[in-house]
Amino acid sequence: ALLDKIYLERDKKSYLTFSGDIRKLGLEVGIRSSVEQEAALALFHERGFLVHFTSTSALKNIVVTKPQWLVDALGKVICDGNLHINKEEFELAGLEEDLARTFDKGLASRDFLEYVWKFEDEEVDFFLDLMGRTLLLSEWNFSENKLYVIPCLLKDVFTVEKEKIRGLQCVIDFSNSFLPNGVF
Repeated sequence: ALLDKIYLERDKKSYLTFSGDIRKLGLEVGIRSSVEQEAALALFHERGFLVHFTSTSALKNIVVTKPQWLVDALGKVICDGNLHINKEEFELAGLEEDLARTFDKGLASRDFLEYVWKFEDEEVDFFLDLMGRTLLLSEWNFSENKLYVIPCLLKDVFTVEKEKIRGLQCVIDFSNSFLPNGVF
């Protein structure tokens, strides 16, 4: 009965919230306990009827009823910027620097992601958490602005201007800590 109610809502929404929608639907069909509701969602997820991740509170609160919504949202960020992004649109929004940084250096700002997704904060938090948990994104804590590195948008080859070296570069700084013997 709960799955039927969820499927009726599926025609209206791409996702339901656990704290609001699922709790309400569960009460309507006589499943009062949140533990039982979580167990039902776990079964539905396991059987492929919906997508529900539970590793964090942001992920747990979103129950995806249309998996294509996930694919579409991720595809708005993980794409070929030359083919799928309208640069004029970002210039009008004042995000041309964010656009360039995202597709040149693989570093996206939250403003850029919010604009691309056109979601509410709860949904943006969900996708940031989802992408972080699946290693599609990581926080970039090396600038004054909060940025996210999106590894699949990193260029395969770039040139370090001062040294005229082509290739990938990784700098590891152990000045504040150390590695135990045997790491290298």
